[in-house]
Amino acid sequence: MTIDNGAALKLDSVPNFRDIAGPGYRTSTGRMRRGRLFRANSFLVTAEELERLAPLGLMAVHDLRGQGEVDLRPDTVPRGATWRHSWVPGLSRDTVRTLETSAALRDAMINHYRGFVVDANKRAGFAHLLAGIAEVDGPQVFHCWEGKDRTGWAAMLLQTLAGVSHDDIVADFLLTNELMQRTGPTLELARRFFGNRPDEFFAPAMDADVAYLEAGLEQLEATHGDVETYLRTGLELDDDQLVKLRAHLIE
Repeated sequence: MTIDNGAALKLDSVPNFRDIAGPGYRTSTGRMRRGRLFRANSFLVTAEELERLAPLGLMAVHDLRGQGEVDLRPDTVPRGATWRHSWVPGLSRDTVRTLETSAALRDAMINHYRGFVVDANKRAGFAHLLAGIAEVDGPQVFHCWEGKDRTGWAAMLLQTLAGVSHDDIVADFLLTNELMQRTGPTLELARRFFGNRPDEFFAPAMDADVAYLEAGLEQLEATHGDVETYLRTGLELDDDQLVKLRAHLIE
């Protein structure tokens, strides 16, 4: 499915850079606020792209990657912005090294998304990210390596908090496949961290798969009931933080 993500900028260096509000997704109270929160893959941009980004007035770059990922592709931080590290663990080397088939890797990806709910370290990373976004009163971007899994989950949480429909959230999640087209550096990273395997072995880690998102949501509903309860009890965000997040999200 092709949708208009409403992005004013197309960055060759960061092809998955886009407004999480898309074209202004409809919510129960109006439309999402555009120009406030952006999602991306690793945020390494050229000097020319920095000039094009300047009118957005980005005030923070939130990086969800581990230190090894950060060291491989350090972010470019626009003038006037601060870099904030909110580490959400990805698949561990030990886990992937025990896998022998792409089907096993796909199962590991499904468990990775379930871990966004049940793993304390992953929850802590998302809590730190959302608390940081709430703290900054201005436009911001958050990202992981490809802007697919950790970024996709965080975008889903924010869009759900805003009241975006499930269909729009899924379409936005899958847009990564159209924008990245398996051209990002995930394969390079995977081989560096997990060893040299055939391309088809890594295929399940290269795409945004709706089955991953649905598995995480099923775990969230089983554990917390709904997204707002997950934000309050799983991530321990308070009323003031949720009010500030909504201010970023709703016109």
